[in-house]
Amino acid sequence: MKKTIILLLCISYLYSSIPDERGYIVKTGDKIPEFVMEFPDGSQIKSEDLLGNVTMLQFTASWCSVCREEMPHIEKEIWKIYKKVGIKVIGIDRDEPAEIVKKFAKEVKVTYPIALDPEADIFALFADRNSGVTRNVIIDTDGTIVFLTRLFDPKEYLEMKKVIHSLLKNQFLVEKQDLIAQKQILKQLKSRGKPNNLSSINKIRKKIFLLESELNLKERRLRYAQKLL
Repeated sequence: MKKTIILLLCISYLYSSIPDERGYIVKTGDKIPEFVMEFPDGSQIKSEDLLGNVTMLQFTASWCSVCREEMPHIEKEIWKIYKKVGIKVIGIDRDEPAEIVKKFAKEVKVTYPIALDPEADIFALFADRNSGVTRNVIIDTDGTIVFLTRLFDPKEYLEMKKVIHSLLKNQFLVEKQDLIAQKQILKQLKSRGKPNNLSSINKIRKKIFLLESELNLKERRLRYAQKLL
């Protein structure tokens, strides 16, 4: 019985590592693998730090002409539009030193962060190491892969933007429900009218004010973004 289980696990691992027709070894519905990204300034973040945000990982390289074509669109149509709504956009540069990556970002005029990927080790967690870049991986707030792109196909790119918008809108609605819950707590505390509740009331009132201001901004940006789709 134990040998059978081990054999099945080995077969499962083998098939999960076989790249699809586009070179991916992950698929939608998978959880993102664990990895650490380092940036040209020496700072680092872990894959687990992405949880709680809608995230776009953009695999790229300075020598990739298609990447250079796509990246200004990502900057203008995704990063600048949605960064204050809650999206994380992170470029991951394949196997190039920090100085090249910094120069590359200036040349294509992008302001979203670009991480280093020596020897394409992060890339190899998502796709066959020998396959090409110009790939985007869209991840939801739970760390689940929800969309994958390859090259810069206008139709697929538009679909990706719609998926991003939908994820961010859902995140906004969750945050709005949290605001409603906070207002209900405040209402209950105020109805009790006890002096020792005053400190709690002020803290919740301040939190509600900040959250409401942030959500109003996000709502306006989402409405604007919707018109651009």
